[in-house]
Amino acid sequence: MELDKKEAEIVNRAIQSWEDEARISRELATELRGSYKVRNANVDAIAVYALISAVSCGLLAFGALVLDEKWIELLRKRWGFSENIVGILFTFVAALFVYLAKRRLGKTQGAGISNEVYNIAIILTVAIAITYWTRGLLDGPGNYALPLLFASVAYGVVAIFLRSTLLWVTAIVALAGWWGAQTHYWSGGSFRFLGMNYPLRMTVFGLAVWVSSWVIGQVRSLAFLNDVTYTVGLFLFLVAGWTLSIFGNYADYEGWKALKQSHFWFWALSFTLVLAGMLYYAFQYRQETLRDLCLVFFLLNIYTRYFEYFWDRTNAGIFFALLALSFWFVAKKAEQWRGKTAG
Repeated sequence: MELDKKEAEIVNRAIQSWEDEARISRELATELRGSYKVRNANVDAIAVYALISAVSCGLLAFGALVLDEKWIELLRKRWGFSENIVGILFTFVAALFVYLAKRRLGKTQGAGISNEVYNIAIILTVAIAITYWTRGLLDGPGNYALPLLFASVAYGVVAIFLRSTLLWVTAIVALAGWWGAQTHYWSGGSFRFLGMNYPLRMTVFGLAVWVSSWVIGQVRSLAFLNDVTYTVGLFLFLVAGWTLSIFGNYADYEGWKALKQSHFWFWALSFTLVLAGMLYYAFQYRQETLRDLCLVFFLLNIYTRYFEYFWDRTNAGIFFALLALSFWFVAKKAEQWRGKTAG
């Protein structure tokens, strides 16, 4: 069994404590210590960086080949293919990649990162196929809601079939794009939908995704998607909530620029209180993902409020000195709290 460094330290301390208290023999303690090994964190880090590089290069290659040179369009026009024919061809290519990915998954169970890199080809080919399939189905110019919905469904189904978190994240991102485009279309091109501007709409969407992680966790076959859905939904909720704290539920950008930022104090205060409540819950119930993301956005929130209200009124040195003092106090209390819970 492989454990990371932190997990190995915890297990080792537990074994040492049992041995010191004579709950287990020295021979059993030695056997337990030999039953696991420490995972090489450097190798994991290199693998993650390689995944990021591969994803970046894959996207750049896609942009260079498809968006810049438009080689698909050149070939389509030269050979006289219709858009539906191109859609059919790339559908078969995407299906082939899915088949190969499934077969590869059965042979390389432990190579999760390399398998996810391979799934980039599926993401790109599905996107091309759906783009050409839906060009004739668009309801009016500039309405991208339908292909984004199809893409989200396709990515979601393939993600479950291949047990791929990368494809699942892509499905959520495509669904977020669909929500924004579809509500814009339903509102007749207005920036408001059911009285909500874009930041408020995306806050609702992020909250819905975040809550859906609990439902997904109750389904045994989808349990592997629980954590990633939780994290992505929480991140979307916090990003949208942060933008909402800046713009409020205001739909006129020119009008927003003419108003003082104090006009939106209610949204800024609400976001701060929500973050404080979430942080309290995270520390109280040891929710690490919730704690870490909320801390990042709590810092971002403080800096945002400073630039909104105090940039021209407060000495920057005094402000950041008080900020440092407050964070030192929070860190001290967190250490005391951690010591009590560990004891």
